[in-house]
Amino acid sequence: MNKSQKEYYRQFSQHGTGDARIEISASEVALLLFIAYHDIYDTFPSQEFPPISKLACKDFYKITFEEINSLPQITPDECFYLLEKAGATNINDAIYLYLKNLCDLYRRRYKYDKILQNQPFPISDQIAPRSLLEYGKCEDSLLATWLEWRKWLFDIDNRSGQETGYVFEPILASCLGGVSVSHNSSPVKRINDSGYKTNEGRQVDCYIEETKEVYELKMRVTIAASGQGRFKEEMSFPYEAKESGLTPILVVFDETESALLTKLKAQFNKFGGKCYIGQASWNMLYEKAGKEMSLFIQKYIYPPIQAMGKFINSKPQSIQIRNCTNEIIISDNKNEYKINRK
Repeated sequence: MNKSQKEYYRQFSQHGTGDARIEISASEVALLLFIAYHDIYDTFPSQEFPPISKLACKDFYKITFEEINSLPQITPDECFYLLEKAGATNINDAIYLYLKNLCDLYRRRYKYDKILQNQPFPISDQIAPRSLLEYGKCEDSLLATWLEWRKWLFDIDNRSGQETGYVFEPILASCLGGVSVSHNSSPVKRINDSGYKTNEGRQVDCYIEETKEVYELKMRVTIAASGQGRFKEEMSFPYEAKESGLTPILVVFDETESALLTKLKAQFNKFGGKCYIGQASWNMLYEKAGKEMSLFIQKYIYPPIQAMGKFINSKPQSIQIRNCTNEIIISDNKNEYKINRK
């Protein structure tokens, strides 16, 4: 590959810089290409790599890292040849965006697997003072273990939320035909207390330049937003979007009604916006995404969220969490989830 081809290839194989850089192998990129191509065209871009073809037929979420590591190694040049052959080097070809999003999702899952393997348990200095609130209510050793586990779980959950945010909104934005925009380059400018537009922008989940639309993508609207002082910020978004010559669109995937959601919908409607709540959000995404990218949402984004929605009911069942020599085992009466530990 020449220099420009290497740069192009990296958008599939890596993200981040320095210690935060994540890079997957050429074999992994090729596997993802075979999966994407098979999803769209029901065939493979090449018959040269039978082990990759065989594994690509498996459900993406059921493929293990052990299976991936057993694939024959190919070079980045061989992988780029496959990308060219499949049409993924043409940004106007459907396979390009489909594969790019699949690679983004895979790399975040790969990174989070490494986080689970390596996230350290807390040291005494971090959590010992927190025992003041519960000391004496149980044996000291049990309280110490409780403090260790809950801090580790808190850290893991924080990392999970962070990594999900990095992949969920950008993927949906790209499926809509737009991009996530930071405050530095945002088309939505803040309005000061005097009612004048400033040069300060605000972050936008999805901006579609052609249609002059800006989307606020949310999983849910709860009372927590108000408690964190964010609800006022969310209420100002549709007004500032309209003043910037844009149409504000609210997308909330959880259809649970609340007083805050009612207020937010009214605010978007007041300033010429649109609102999509619950299943209407998914229907809108499918319609706007087009044939290939709506397929991507249906295969890789919607199923996990729908599946978890069936079981998460604020009444969790009993589970066991065990710290074994080289793994953490999470189990209920029927199933086990093992996390390998470094």
